[in-house]
Amino acid sequence: MSTLARFDALGADALGAALAGNRHCAIVYARADGAIGFWNAGAEALFGHSPAEALGKRVDLIVPEEYRAMHWAGFARAIGSPWRGSASWSPVEGLHKSGDRVGLEVFLTPIQEADERARGVLGFFRVPTPAK
Repeated sequence: MSTLARFDALGADALGAALAGNRHCAIVYARADGAIGFWNAGAEALFGHSPAEALGKRVDLIVPEEYRAMHWAGFARAIGSPWRGSASWSPVEGLHKSGDRVGLEVFLTPIQEADERARGVLGFFRVPTPAK
């Protein structure tokens, strides 16, 4: 069975469960209202909040205060637009539950409907790989 066929055979429920359990990459979905709608095990590991603490809360939970205005301005431009997402991984500073800052890389992709307008944003976060 090809990799693509195995992927297709997983189905949405199994794929969602696999993403939810992934501890190597934080995956966070922000709904159009800015509330967190998906929070995986990697997000819990990187940011320190359990799913119960994060789901339904605004993404301010992981955005340092001094970056929030910039974050929300970009988010507002993206929602409802035909934005295509990140061109590459970018450095970002996240906020851990402890109040500590976390140096990360982020890749953002819109969740779109048939009209190709963003209805939410899916963020993938990882710890940067040290340069060799």
